[in-house]
Amino acid sequence: MKKEFLPYYLSRGLFSALLSLLVFGLSWKAGGFAVFLFGLFFLYLHSGWFEIHLETPFTPLRRDTRGKEIQRKALIAALLCSTLFFLISPYLSSWFISPEARYLALVLGIFVYFGVQFTLLSRS
Repeated sequence: MKKEFLPYYLSRGLFSALLSLLVFGLSWKAGGFAVFLFGLFFLYLHSGWFEIHLETPFTPLRRDTRGKEIQRKALIAALLCSTLFFLISPYLSSWFISPEARYLALVLGIFVYFGVQFTLLSRS
């Protein structure tokens, strides 16, 4: 860990802990999720995928044009997948999913967004 990134580490650590407590309550799952989430923030900072501007110590990461294009592709893929799942989920009820599970479209969209973004960023 580099000393100049200390404000970023502290803010992301606090955010990870608060979000984990909000989602899981005070349990061991919250601790595991907080470590996982902080690890992702750590990966983003040290991966070389983003420009780093130390003028703003709490938000030093900036996307270049390649990063913005990847973000756009990931957003389009996530919107398409989640919308398609939302629309066809009532017809899938006889196979494996209940009609009330349409809320899973949001979860699917989130996983597709981060999966596509991570895959495209890691190719560089």
